[in-house]
Amino acid sequence: MKSAIRTDKAPQPAAAYAQAVASGDLIFVSGQVATNPATGTIDAVTIEDQVTQVLSNIEAIILAAGGSKESIVRCGVFLADLADFAAMNRAYKEFFGDSFPARTTVQAGLGTLRVEIDAIAVRGKSRGGKSRSSARRKEKTQKRP
Repeated sequence: MKSAIRTDKAPQPAAAYAQAVASGDLIFVSGQVATNPATGTIDAVTIEDQVTQVLSNIEAIILAAGGSKESIVRCGVFLADLADFAAMNRAYKEFFGDSFPARTTVQAGLGTLRVEIDAIAVRGKSRGGKSRSSARRKEKTQKRP
């Protein structure tokens, strides 16, 4: 079973897609761009600021779905120009700290956009940690006589 995720804290879809879809414990976030959800425009000028805005949009969607930034296990990064890779990587590292999800980065025709990122996260689980549901199952099992 799947359910669409929607939050006003991230930009609304510009076409026929959901911000994210949750299926079981997985959250699949559609590609996000640097649109500021408050203004509906791309206000960020530098690639670093655009990447930070994109990742903030992704985090808002994942929070609405019951996950967290730490529960992101994979990102796909699409750059209009691979010359932006080093700057994108700096902003990406700043956002995630020392615990990175798996990632693919490719150059893509994005029209006037500079960056788009999609993500997969696990509800109630951080990278390297146990899910809340598995912890509850273990707790229930231990209580049985």
